[in-house]
Amino acid sequence: MGYIEFADVYKRYKSGSDTVNALDGVSFSIDKGELCVVVGPSGAGKTTLLNVLGGMDRCSEGQIAVDDKIITDFGKRMLMLYRRSEVGFIFQSYNLVPNLTAIENLELVANLSDKAVDCMALLKLVGLEKRANLFPSQLSGGEQQ
Repeated sequence: MGYIEFADVYKRYKSGSDTVNALDGVSFSIDKGELCVVVGPSGAGKTTLLNVLGGMDRCSEGQIAVDDKIITDFGKRMLMLYRRSEVGFIFQSYNLVPNLTAIENLELVANLSDKAVDCMALLKLVGLEKRANLFPSQLSGGEQQ
């Protein structure tokens, strides 16, 4: 069994009176440490696939396992804990609190972690330590991400 397993995963959306099959029987396995790239044209289901893997959305049917845990069986609380401790998303829209500085935005999220987080070290890691006290509106789009 791979580290990530999709078994016959479907995701259906209602669009008016139509049903959209965003994922249609997707099955694959990825081993721990294996590089996997998700590619396809617009509307192919790439974002939907990542959203169900990351626990941001639920599949309509099928099974998703990560590290031998069946995340499709998780209730709301377990799914929240999974997202909080196991998943990282970088959104196209930045989701930053506009009246908090870069470091304060990191500290806000760090408070949710069970582990100690050195927010300044994280900013330094991505070359933004000199911009720690700037507000999101003072950062470029790439810096906000």
